[in-house]
Amino acid sequence: MRFTSYGLIFKKKHFPKWNKTHAWVPTPIMTSKNLCKVFYAGRDKNNLSSVGSFDINLDNPSKILNIAQSPLLELGPLGHFDDCAVIPSQIFFHKKRFYLFYIGWTQGAKVPYMAALGLASSRNLNKKFKRVSLSPVIGRSNVDPIFTASCFVQKYKKYFKTYYTSNLKWSNINNVMVPKYIIKESLSKNLIDWKFTKIAINHKNKSEIALTRPWLLKDKKNKLIMMYSYGEMKNKKNNYKIGMAYNKKGKWIRKDNDFKLINHKDKFDDKTQEYAASIFYKGKNYVFYNGNNFGEEGIGLAIEE
Repeated sequence: MRFTSYGLIFKKKHFPKWNKTHAWVPTPIMTSKNLCKVFYAGRDKNNLSSVGSFDINLDNPSKILNIAQSPLLELGPLGHFDDCAVIPSQIFFHKKRFYLFYIGWTQGAKVPYMAALGLASSRNLNKKFKRVSLSPVIGRSNVDPIFTASCFVQKYKKYFKTYYTSNLKWSNINNVMVPKYIIKESLSKNLIDWKFTKIAINHKNKSEIALTRPWLLKDKKNKLIMMYSYGEMKNKKNNYKIGMAYNKKGKWIRKDNDFKLINHKDKFDDKTQEYAASIFYKGKNYVFYNGNNFGEEGIGLAIEE
C-alpha cells in the first residue's frame, strides 16, 4: 500500500486553550457523507492527556472545523487507572450509542507509567463521554500481567473481537525504562468482559521493542490489512514506523516493507511515523497519523495512491 501525505493538517495553531502541547493517537470516524470527526489526546500544562476532537471535510483537508474547546473525556479520579492520561483508541456506533475505547495511564514509581483499556460512551459525538466502567475493561490479568494499551474492535454476528497491545516486560536500555509489547486478540459478547484467544502479531527480531496501535482496513484488492506502529530502541528514543500485515487463513503475515507513506509537503514526520488510523472515502483509504515525538507538532493526513 502506498500513501501520499497531505502533510500536517491539525497544527499547534489549532490547539484549543486546554491543549497546551501534542495531539497524538488520532482516532477518526465518519459523521456524514464527507465529514470526518477526529478524536485525539492533547496534553495540558502538567503534561497530562485528555481527549479532544475536531472535524475535517475530506474534500478540503486543509480546513479544520469544530474544534472541541473543552475535553470530551477528562482524567479519571485520583488513584484510578486513568488519572494521568486518557488517550483515544477507537470509536464506533453500536445500539444507538457511540463507544470510545481509550487507553488510561497512571504513573509508576519503578516504571514510568502503567496502562489499561477503558470504555466510555455517548449518544452525541459533540458532547462529553461517560465512562461505562470506572475500572479497565481489559487490564492486568494472568494473560496480561503488566499493562494493556491501544486496541481495535470489530463487531461480528454474536460477538466482538479486539486486537490490542500487551506489554511483555520492562527493560532498562541505556538508562531508559522501555516496555516491550506485542499485539494480542480477545473476544467478548458485551464489550466489557473479554477472553484472551491468542497472540496476533509478534516481534520479528530481538531488537524490536514495540508493536502497537492496531487498525484494520482493506486494500484495493479487498484484502484485510492490519496497520500498526513498530520500532526499535535507538539513541534513547523510539523511532516508530508504520507497518502492515496480511491475514492468511486466520494468521497475520507481516509485510512491513509493503507499506509506504511519502511526505514531500513538510518535515513533521521525517524521523518517525506512528499511530496510524484509516477512514475509507471515495474508493481510497485516508490515513491520519502522528510524526516526530509522539504528535508534538500535531496530526498529519495521507491518502492512498
